[in-house]
Amino acid sequence: MELRAEMAGDYKIENFYEPGYDTFRPSGDSPYMGKNGFIPARQLGLTTDPMTANQIAALSQALNQGISVMEIGNLSQAVFETIPKQHFAEMKRKAKLAGAELTMHAPIQGTDPSGFGERGYDETNRLAVERHLKDVIDKAAEMDDKGNLPITIHGSNTYGSTSKYITEEDGSRKKVIDQLIAVDKQTGEIRPLKEDLKYYPQPRFDKKTGEVAGFSVEKKYSPEEQLDIANTTLWEDQIDKIIFQKVNVDNIISKIPKEAQMMSLQAAEDPEFFKRLGPNEKNLVLATQSAQSYLEDVRKSLNGTFSKAYELGNENQRKALDEISKEFAQDLYGIDPNRIGRKDLTEEERQTIAYHSADIQNQANAIQVFAEKLKEINPHMLESIEDFSIKKASETFSNVALYAYDKKGEKAPALSLENLYQGMGFSQGEDLRNLVLRSRGEFEKKLMEQKGLSKSDAKKISEKLIGVTFDVGHLNMSRKYGFNEKELIEETKPIKEFVNKVHLTDNFGFNDTHLPPGMGNVPIRALVEALGEKAAKAIKINEVGGWFQQFKSSPFPQILEAYGSPVYSTAKGPYWSQAGGFQQSYMEGYGQILPQINYQRFGVGFSQLPQNLGGSLQPSAGGRMGGGDF
Repeated sequence: MELRAEMAGDYKIENFYEPGYDTFRPSGDSPYMGKNGFIPARQLGLTTDPMTANQIAALSQALNQGISVMEIGNLSQAVFETIPKQHFAEMKRKAKLAGAELTMHAPIQGTDPSGFGERGYDETNRLAVERHLKDVIDKAAEMDDKGNLPITIHGSNTYGSTSKYITEEDGSRKKVIDQLIAVDKQTGEIRPLKEDLKYYPQPRFDKKTGEVAGFSVEKKYSPEEQLDIANTTLWEDQIDKIIFQKVNVDNIISKIPKEAQMMSLQAAEDPEFFKRLGPNEKNLVLATQSAQSYLEDVRKSLNGTFSKAYELGNENQRKALDEISKEFAQDLYGIDPNRIGRKDLTEEERQTIAYHSADIQNQANAIQVFAEKLKEINPHMLESIEDFSIKKASETFSNVALYAYDKKGEKAPALSLENLYQGMGFSQGEDLRNLVLRSRGEFEKKLMEQKGLSKSDAKKISEKLIGVTFDVGHLNMSRKYGFNEKELIEETKPIKEFVNKVHLTDNFGFNDTHLPPGMGNVPIRALVEALGEKAAKAIKINEVGGWFQQFKSSPFPQILEAYGSPVYSTAKGPYWSQAGGFQQSYMEGYGQILPQINYQRFGVGFSQLPQNLGGSLQPSAGGRMGGGDF
């Protein structure tokens, strides 16, 4: 039976009498993601309020709601350290009594595992973060009941390069770097590089006619090409400064006869000899000594540049540097470099060394040849922040994992490195994969070298203690860089095998708003299903701090509804997505029509309404203005 009531304005009520349970359907306003039993309630975790140190009270409130998985943590390191150590053991007892499981999120503010701070990279910063994470391990160990409690740690808390998708002329989609963040490997300073268009004063020819169409040529440089150009320019500038210094020495030497160099050597050995020289001879000796001082400055600059190349270069470049250094010694001393310093030098070799060493022009020429060869090495003083950070962060994570292993062995809390959103480090699936593999590799080396473990045992432990927290909301923020749903799913492939924890959260692709699932446009179901078996087994945390902050209530009912969780543990239904029929919330449209309280108050058929409103109830003495009921 259908009763249609028309009221003032456009307000209408249809289907006055509710249908039976078997016809329940989620309303259009429901956050339901379209699959009953997608995630059972027992697997759905929640974060505590990340702004408070009273995590024990926040945990109690959550356990009272029947939540069985909870993530403990704070945004701020200072707030995290305000939690008394006894609270971690007490939270373990509470969770155990309630049959719940605990996990942890390490603080994020001012804690970049690579060592970046406000002024760029500093090894002191990295060591401070490493020590802080070891403190987090201590507290997680107090809270860990079963072992291998996963601790979510941001893979980076500093700048990162960004990627975008562009559509090619043939309609295909291509992923490219939008902005590359470069790091000066020596100073730790960062430099953003974006695509750039440059113009050159050259004839421009028409492609069809072949005739000159103008006298300016444009060339587009990608961020990667700009990085190569910047590296070449920086390195060549340093070498050119040395060569320029050497040219100044050449100008001085050209005015000094060979005899003056010999007099300079003798004067250095015998001060009285200099006093006996005439004025012109003294000037020549002083000029020679000046040239030698200039040349010594050039040599020092060259040594510093060589040291920089050796420090920043890769293994092959270091081999090349060894070779040109050997050739430099040959030019400088005139004998086989392997003979230099030997006690059995022949008299001829000694004389050759003395002659070449005394010859300023020979030294200057040797320095120039060496500088030109050094220019070809180019150790790339700038590199992408991902390449730079992966070396530093993997050192931090491997040391922290080793500390955890020392504390509790194979049952130690596990590091779970989280993907960040674009603009932060390790936002791309491949970058995070590389970080995990490098961290595991460094950890395995330490286990073998320091603990005497076999390679296979070390590998097994590293896989257990270093994994990934996959945050679907962070990934979704790539939408503002042109990613579509299919391209978001592609980002799961490189890291799916490492996942030991999943952060479930929603947003609209522009800000990390931490809404409950189904309230934004994150393709949560598609992403979780793309992760496969690992995600099915992993701890799942609904990271909904934004809801706590803005709406001051628990979104757990909406979370249960969104994932189509069954109401009963038998998993036979009904499902929370059908809750509109037996509970009310703002997500169920109008809610129940004519609830029982109406009949209790107004009677069947509204007979308890006053006569002047169509009912049979007699009014009490006095009018409405005089104290009567109606």
